[in-house]
Amino acid sequence: MFFLNIRRVGAGSSRWFSSAGVQLAKKRGQAAKEAAEVDLVDVSGYVKQATERFQQTLELHKKRLGQMKVGKPDAKMFDELAVGNEKQKFTELAATSVKGKNMLIVTVFDPKDTKRVASAIVGAGLNVNTERVLENQQQLKISLPPVTTETRERLCRDLKKVFEEYKNSANRNSLGHVRSEVLKELKKLDKKNDSVRKVIQDIENLHKEYTSMLQEQLKHAEKSAMK
Repeated sequence: MFFLNIRRVGAGSSRWFSSAGVQLAKKRGQAAKEAAEVDLVDVSGYVKQATERFQQTLELHKKRLGQMKVGKPDAKMFDELAVGNEKQKFTELAATSVKGKNMLIVTVFDPKDTKRVASAIVGAGLNVNTERVLENQQQLKISLPPVTTETRERLCRDLKKVFEEYKNSANRNSLGHVRSEVLKELKKLDKKNDSVRKVIQDIENLHKEYTSMLQEQLKHAEKSAMK
């Protein structure tokens, strides 16, 4: 555990009417400086924060990759999608059910959200299209494509896109974004301090480790897709 001392000195003013008073003022000023308040900052806490956020990214990435399966209907396939500019949770707006061997039915709770939900599904890189159910304007029908070599290769490309999103993007959960945020806070401290420099290096090493783990998740998903 590393602590960084940060000194804060309060300022004050007094009037003196003799040279002795001036000397006394100087002595008092020096004493006040020596007695300045000291804050202890636990810089190792930044490592803990980064580790927790990197781990969360790893879990989200694994979950997202797991949802991208070829030709296998899964009622939870769209649960992690963010809908619209407001990034609303898919599950707050709709529910999914399996119909037959290769079809999903999405029921949107409010008709006005149907178009936004459809756009989120199509734009998620899952290689599916939506079709409105004629007799029910709150339902979307999604037919899963037949499994071919081309389908599997396309899925692998989509998996790589998801990997890149969680590796380094504007997504607040990407490893790169988390790294930048934590280092930005650390660099506000004394960068010449040995403890700060060590913690910065620890963050960099953690980032490399979690990037490698993210790559392993991608390799596993690609291998499963090509079976």
